[in-house]
Amino acid sequence: MNAQTPSKAYRDGNFTWTECGNGLTCSTFEVPVDWHNPDSPRFKLALIKFKATKKISKGALFVNPGGPGGSGVDFIKRAGDVVSKMVDGHYDIIGFDPRGVGESNTIRCFENGIEGKSFMANRPDALGRGDNVANFAAVQEAFVRQCIRKNKDFLPYVSTASVARDLDALRDAFGEDVTNYIGFSYGTFIGAVYVNMFPDKVGRFMVDGCLDPSIYSGDNLKLVATSLIHTDDGIDAMGSACEAAGPEKCALARNSNNNSMSDDPYVASTIRQFMNNLVEKPLLATNQPVVSVVTELDVAGFLFSATYKAAMWPQVAEAIDEAIRSGRGDAIVDARMQRDTDLCPLVEPYLAAQSPIMCLDGHHDEHQNLTSWMQGVDEAISVSSTAGRIMGTSMMRCLYWNVKASERYTGPWNRPTKNKVLIVGATGDPVTPVENSARLEELMEGNGVFHKHFGWGHCSLGQPSQCTLQVIKKYFVDGELPPKGSNCPFEYNPFDPPMAFSEGEVSYDDIARAAYAIKSF
Repeated sequence: MNAQTPSKAYRDGNFTWTECGNGLTCSTFEVPVDWHNPDSPRFKLALIKFKATKKISKGALFVNPGGPGGSGVDFIKRAGDVVSKMVDGHYDIIGFDPRGVGESNTIRCFENGIEGKSFMANRPDALGRGDNVANFAAVQEAFVRQCIRKNKDFLPYVSTASVARDLDALRDAFGEDVTNYIGFSYGTFIGAVYVNMFPDKVGRFMVDGCLDPSIYSGDNLKLVATSLIHTDDGIDAMGSACEAAGPEKCALARNSNNNSMSDDPYVASTIRQFMNNLVEKPLLATNQPVVSVVTELDVAGFLFSATYKAAMWPQVAEAIDEAIRSGRGDAIVDARMQRDTDLCPLVEPYLAAQSPIMCLDGHHDEHQNLTSWMQGVDEAISVSSTAGRIMGTSMMRCLYWNVKASERYTGPWNRPTKNKVLIVGATGDPVTPVENSARLEELMEGNGVFHKHFGWGHCSLGQPSQCTLQVIKKYFVDGELPPKGSNCPFEYNPFDPPMAFSEGEVSYDDIARAAYAIKSF
């Protein structure tokens, strides 16, 4: 596959930056819908910049927070200063909303958030135990048909191959000879596609929390099953950390102290038993503006989100402990509560863009009907009882997408790059297992170096270490890659207070803020 060179108009163009709060500046950049059609309609990508804090910038550093469907603009608003600290202030940090996402010609399946909320009212995003499969599938098909109706002329052009072309056009417009980049989660697939479509334009380039590109671009349900191999391990690890911290630091250790004289792990089993009980007896949350119900699916989603960020573990343990002791679901509802502005948003959440991008990038050739799809979901459940059903059924929309991508990139993954890529993977990652990062190093055949980060949570930010942060800083500041086989150990128990560091260094609290802003499928 030959990479298309951006047109001269882009090289001659520039940006108009305007203040958009907290010292950040925002702009837009025009690209064609179809990179292969010179007469294609055009639209604008949304951009945001956190300026380098050093007097002399090393140039633009593009960042993608994952998804698919994560907004790079929102990520920089929330954590641009953190990324800047990670590279010691040497770069202008640039967030961009990929096509179809955020403010970049957003994929909207409904006219507004009220219409979308009306459609989804009392219709969960995933299938709970005992729920009617046919009814759930019908809702997914209806959602897909609605999305295609509203976006049919644009949907074929939101695949990651087109995003990679946009990224190279941005590089050129910024006047950069090479692309400097950090991609988290799905952003690692953008990265893998880019470095193989434009290998001679690779600068300082890091992917953290890697998808295996050969699997992500393949069967949708194989992606689910292979992604969840450490998810339930994360719940076990949370339980073990709780027990090690003791009842003064972890509420569930207090709740389960009748078993504390035994050497057998007990907190994780307490959590699972609580969740299983909810199948037959959900909890009411009565101390809310509107009385609500907490189901097994709600708690499974709550636990799944906790496996992404070790910083959540104390809050999750406290909420579950309170629910067990009180027999009410208020503590869980309070812990999961969205901001008021999110309860009925004016635009749809990033999930509206997630489905078409993932479905276009992959395929479901091995699961072409509902029966076959649910067999694939069962395989995912056998890998993770917590998340297999959630992920497998939430991706059911792919079964009904009849839109084909205008362009897909499915390899090769070993094209020689101008500079070597830093590949980071966390040993306890619940959705992009560390094995993916090792596999990407193999696929790249010497064009990338894998650094193993010992930690729980999604990406190296899920349970950070100063050791890994130093590896990242040395790479971006000095161009120093770690040796093959590089690794950094666990540094703290999530139930202990975060360690303090000297002024100017990125802290655990900083990283936790960035971790909350990362998106994943």
